[in-house]
Amino acid sequence: MKVTIKQEVFKKFPQLRVGFVITEGIDNKSKIAKANHLLADMQKVVLLTFNKDTIKSHHLISPWDAARAEFGKKAKHYHTSVEVLLKKVLSKKNIKTKDTVTTLLHYLALKHIVPFGADDTAKLKGDITFELKKGDLCYRDGKKVLGQKLDYWKNATTAVRPTSTSALLHFEFLPPFNPAKEREILTEAFELVAMFCGGKVKVEVLDKKRNSVEL
Repeated sequence: MKVTIKQEVFKKFPQLRVGFVITEGIDNKSKIAKANHLLADMQKVVLLTFNKDTIKSHHLISPWDAARAEFGKKAKHYHTSVEVLLKKVLSKKNIKTKDTVTTLLHYLALKHIVPFGADDTAKLKGDITFELKKGDLCYRDGKKVLGQKLDYWKNATTAVRPTSTSALLHFEFLPPFNPAKEREILTEAFELVAMFCGGKVKVEVLDKKRNSVEL
């Protein structure tokens, strides 16, 4: 499977970098209780740190709001998956999941305030492409769109489930994230997935200079 970020994306987001964590042969359910415990601790931190009025002004979320200007005057805000998650936590909604990978992703997203996504690679059809569709950032496989606005909307057909044995995770970075912080997040993701799920895990990063990789 090949993953490509089209150069048209970098015309809108020239400093965008996307980190991928690729997993194979994982156990995605036996340690779910421990993973949810980890997530619950992070939810408590979020409730002490954020409120509904400070989400958009957070220094790691506001860059996406600035990028929003590229998508026209009608776009009030460029929502991301991490904002959706933060709002659920602040509304005290249950964000526990039944699969370990998704739970770990939620933990990492809340800890580092970074947009995220994941797909069951067994459900993907063909290569993965990040592109602009009607001016909106999205990614797709050979058959359908899988996510839009950095997974503010996510296609449920390729979602990771407790029975999944492989997954493709991705994190999107804009400044003020720097390479050192990116490595920290991706290393932590690598280590957590390996620790909680086993299997084979590897990491790749794409940007405008290296926009494609064969996984």
